[in-house]
Amino acid sequence: MFFAGWRIFNKIFFITCLVMSVTMSMNRLASASDYQDGLSAYIDGDFDLAREHWLEAVKAQDARSMFNLGLLHEQNKIPASSNDEAISWYRLAAENGYVPASYHLAQRLLERGGSGEQASTLIQHAADQGYAPARRYLGLPVAAAVDPDSSVVFESGIFEASELGYQTESWINQQQESYWTIQLIAFTAKEQVLAFIEDNSLQRKTAYFTEVQNGEVFYKLVYGSFKSKDIARLARQNLSPALQQHSPWLRTWQSVQQITK
Repeated sequence: MFFAGWRIFNKIFFITCLVMSVTMSMNRLASASDYQDGLSAYIDGDFDLAREHWLEAVKAQDARSMFNLGLLHEQNKIPASSNDEAISWYRLAAENGYVPASYHLAQRLLERGGSGEQASTLIQHAADQGYAPARRYLGLPVAAAVDPDSSVVFESGIFEASELGYQTESWINQQQESYWTIQLIAFTAKEQVLAFIEDNSLQRKTAYFTEVQNGEVFYKLVYGSFKSKDIARLARQNLSPALQQHSPWLRTWQSVQQITK
């Protein structure tokens, strides 16, 4: 009788764990979708819609969306924007492990004459995690991002950076049409794409080009140059989680050069 009851308990426990696992997976998928939809809305200039999507993602504890909600307030992109709200969202994102939030929170605290010791701790934490703006703020060297299997992925020498730390359309147009690249993200302002390069330590790795869509200029960021689709696919798999979250996709240089030439 005891063993029969124990078997029933085990079955119930297993089913409960399975349901919880499925629910958590669905929540993560919904969170990723809301984050990406919010990012698309932001790029399109619909900041209220971006806020709605990111608020939904926050329900699943998406720290990136918490941080972006702070940005909306800091940049005065939504009605009733306030520094208090920006600080609250940055603090929440930092508590959930999103490193850029620690640096932005520190900067806002310093602007308001807050605790210099607390701000210093936050900046040091971000710097220790390799966040480029924090390291630069402290006068520390900013290391280039390390690429796993770089000798294989980049075929040594295919991609050489300009003095600016990134490449532009003139470099893109020199690439072999049959080679592949990875499109990471698009923005509506040059300052945004350059900030993204810096924030993600993508110097010596990226190039950007412009494309007009529906009368609006987009700055599109691509990563690397690869001899084959398989090598490009491997490189995409090796991208950091911070870059993977933007759903990067593979494309040939020919498809890019049809725009840039």
